[in-house]
Amino acid sequence: MLIAMDTEIAKLVAVEVRLREVIRAIVKRHASAGKTLSWGLMFDIEEEALAQIGADPALDTQYVRILAAPPGPANRTDRPAGLDDINAMRTTLWMIQEAYYHG
Repeated sequence: MLIAMDTEIAKLVAVEVRLREVIRAIVKRHASAGKTLSWGLMFDIEEEALAQIGADPALDTQYVRILAAPPGPANRTDRPAGLDDINAMRTTLWMIQEAYYHG
């Protein structure tokens, strides 16, 4: 049982590591273009990152879905994104804010 759990944790970690790499690359592209991190841009980055890692056959899609945002309408506004907004509690959005503001 412990070995199986370790394997599942390793799959989740692999997705998380790859997601952070992809997010950093996408954020770097937008930040170097001088774009302000708005809620709309965050959701665009999230979609692009999840599409990239979702297409990676080396990653378990079950764990991609765990880190993905829940389905539903996104608050796509030009309002600058901040760490104090409750919507930022989603894993991918925290990763995007971390990469944007802290490299």
